[in-house]
Amino acid sequence: MSFLSEFSRTEVGPKQAQLFNIWVRQHTLELFAELRANEPNFAVTAKGPIVVTRFRDVQEVLSRPTVFTVRGYAPKMDPSVGPYMLARDDTVLNQRDKSVMWTMLRREDLPNVRKMVADLADKAITAGLSQGRLEVVSNVSRKVILQMTGAYSGFPGPDIETMMRWSRATQNDMFHNFPQNDETVHQASVQAGAEMRAYLQELIPQRRAELEKNPELDDTLSRLLKTKFPDIVGFNEERIISNVMGLLVGAGETSSAAIVQSLDVLLDRPNEFNLAKQAAQDGNDELLSNIVWEALRFKPQAPFVVRICAEPYTIAAGSTRAVTVQPGMVVLASIASAMHDENELVHPNEFCTDRPDYHYMHLGYGHHRCLGDHISKVQVPEIMKRLLLRKGLRRSPDDLGRLDFKGGSFPEAFYVDMDS
Repeated sequence: MSFLSEFSRTEVGPKQAQLFNIWVRQHTLELFAELRANEPNFAVTAKGPIVVTRFRDVQEVLSRPTVFTVRGYAPKMDPSVGPYMLARDDTVLNQRDKSVMWTMLRREDLPNVRKMVADLADKAITAGLSQGRLEVVSNVSRKVILQMTGAYSGFPGPDIETMMRWSRATQNDMFHNFPQNDETVHQASVQAGAEMRAYLQELIPQRRAELEKNPELDDTLSRLLKTKFPDIVGFNEERIISNVMGLLVGAGETSSAAIVQSLDVLLDRPNEFNLAKQAAQDGNDELLSNIVWEALRFKPQAPFVVRICAEPYTIAAGSTRAVTVQPGMVVLASIASAMHDENELVHPNEFCTDRPDYHYMHLGYGHHRCLGDHISKVQVPEIMKRLLLRKGLRRSPDDLGRLDFKGGSFPEAFYVDMDS
């Protein structure tokens, strides 16, 4: 039975919303294909949310930050990391903090980022490999991303296990605790934020003292501390703490998911897997990057991003799919669906390695595109490369080789075998 048929036969109200959530989790691409064809801007209930599925309509929503706002994130983010740019739209805080942080995350760093990631990944794979078997999530994808984030940001944390807990707790609440708003999940994020803040409040004076002795220290926190911001700018130590915390929040689980989910797709596609292995062996980083992001298109990290409507607005005005959204309504802009829209992409159901970069929305779109997108474009394919360079890389047998979310929002376990 199709989703819309089953939906129409389901009792109006919470049961329909529950059915939608089940289909999102279990039949993601099939659901969105049906909605794009029949109900492109689909109302789950009369009061929303509105699910936007077409490429152009998703772009429209994400290009209008004062109409479709991120204010829904603030109640989760502010108690944890403090007022943060990601939960603000066209505001001074958003524009100032984003501008400052962009100057700190320099594109000139990318060759060093690639080398650092490669070294960390090689060590992590070797350390995690036991009798030819490797659990990728805990040993590689999470670990390397957070080691890299700690080193590059100058915020290494007390240990990798604590960094993993901080990352997971904050991302789970800020990006996945909707609409249930589980208070236990929220409090774990608040606690993680309090611990991060206390850690940085001790670290910053130590780093200032280190910079007095060695001004050449170079990481994001050191760059921020070496920069003299006039009082009128308003970028004080509190803003430094919040933004450095935000680097950890944004980097961890989404990047880990990108690595293991793209690998999961490739292991089901022998031709593309062999092409990726050859690209890794040839040092063809551009082709390998194209393969990784294309693989992720078939199993993206998130089905949609959440926005709150601030004023009456008609999406796709003048078309047969036009829908008017009222203030306060939730809009789910489906980046997963947009990346499969047959009205925009050529052969959307085929694996293509030459798609234009603007057809990918893994790193967001518009005003709130990922702050460190240029770093993600290097580190995710590079970690994949280090795995592909291992001889005999293959999925472990039986259930071990299946990507396991353990009932949660993030990949938790994924085993592969290799010869060395």
